[in-house]
Amino acid sequence: MAAKVVFLVGAAGSGKSTVGKLIAAHLKFAYLDKDIICNKFTGKLLETQGISPNERDGCEFYQSQIMPLEYETLLDIAADNVKNGISVVLDAPFLGYFSDKDYIEKLKEKYNFEASTPLVLEVSVNSEVLFQRIKERNLPRDSWKIANWDVFLDSLKSKKCLWSNVEIKQFDNSEEEINEDRLFELLS
Repeated sequence: MAAKVVFLVGAAGSGKSTVGKLIAAHLKFAYLDKDIICNKFTGKLLETQGISPNERDGCEFYQSQIMPLEYETLLDIAADNVKNGISVVLDAPFLGYFSDKDYIEKLKEKYNFEASTPLVLEVSVNSEVLFQRIKERNLPRDSWKIANWDVFLDSLKSKKCLWSNVEIKQFDNSEEEINEDRLFELLS
């Protein structure tokens, strides 16, 4: 059976990590979180440019130079796993790539994901829950989001996943407890 690639996408604070770890544990998939893989290196790279190691959303250097490297690194690791027959859950927002309709096709070609079965699970929450979760997790890299909440929300609303030739399923994670029945129904 071909390895599966689950693209777990959505806003920071939507609960991607919690959902992703649950999926990986239940289905015995590798769990690959962009933040865990890249954040230490990202912070150091930003510091070499005289930028706060926590700067992300409002930083042109991060968005144009570092973010593409983060995603390439995540996908390189995923491709190695898939090549070895190991299904993966990719936990990353991917928001910057939503407008590229051919994004998945390009990845299939570049990483030889042709034999794998990609699935996009878009995790979302309502804006009140999102604000509360981001505020409660209190990560320095989220300070811009909190300080510019309306701008951040507007940017999220403007980003729709337009990827073609891939199944995109929606999972509302606004409840306090994950609806596991609904989640695994979406994945079947």
